[in-house]
Amino acid sequence: MENNTTLLQLKNNSWLLPGPTNLGLITASDSVFLVDSGNDKEAGRRILKILREKDWKLKAIINTHSNADHIGGNDYLQKTTGCEIWAAKTESAFIETPKLEGGFLWGGYPFRELGSKFFEAKPSTVTRIIREGETTDDTEGALRFVHLPGHFMDMMGVMTADGVFYAGDCIFGEHILAKYAIPFIYDVNAFKKTLAKLPTLGSTLGAELYVPSHGAPVSDIRALVEANLAAVSAVETWLLDLLSDMLTFEDILEKFCLAFRIRLDYAQYVLVGSTIRSFLSYLYNEGKIHYVFDGNKMRWKT
Repeated sequence: MENNTTLLQLKNNSWLLPGPTNLGLITASDSVFLVDSGNDKEAGRRILKILREKDWKLKAIINTHSNADHIGGNDYLQKTTGCEIWAAKTESAFIETPKLEGGFLWGGYPFRELGSKFFEAKPSTVTRIIREGETTDDTEGALRFVHLPGHFMDMMGVMTADGVFYAGDCIFGEHILAKYAIPFIYDVNAFKKTLAKLPTLGSTLGAELYVPSHGAPVSDIRALVEANLAAVSAVETWLLDLLSDMLTFEDILEKFCLAFRIRLDYAQYVLVGSTIRSFLSYLYNEGKIHYVFDGNKMRWKT
């Protein structure tokens, strides 16, 4: 999706600002709630321009999770408007101390490129910790916060009274799957469980439209769920076939990139590498692979 300021009205009080990261706006009688804030200060400026054109007052940013492309506009908007920021507990630690993300992905003190805006947003202050199943009636009809773990540690979706489900990164558009083979995943088991329950969960909550952060809104989520589960399954199957031989992580990453036509740079190295590690942990915890130390190298095998 293009970076633009074309605001789309999805339902009465539920809006979408399409972009590399889709942003939601939910209007109330005298204020508006923003679902995520984009990847940088410029995204914040685009949002502020729309707010001023509409004469909307920003009440709060609801961050689905703490990745930099979802919180990059927080600092600018909070300083400019004085808005609140709402997030889940674990995500709030990364929002207030964004350097944690680079260290988390690298597994040590981050090298300087991991301090770029792609990984490290400017810090902002979380004013409310949101929890699974909580609601708020500050809008025209209550918002409900829905726990959607897997992609990141403590991700939340936002369900509106209009039947619009802002689903964060619990599911990805098919163009993302085609481009990257597999999206970033922190917890493979939780990611699969979240996907599997999404159609029933959405139906129970009364969802009429699902809005992924990276993908077009859809009224029926089932086909996209199957596409995401198929992408996960393809990686699982490939790894289990590959690990009939005993290989190190670096061996596995190299062969994965060749097989799935991924060209690594520093950003893809940490993102794809972290995801492969998550798959190894998942397969090990499921009893499908094991590891040994040989010549001071950790090697994996079925």
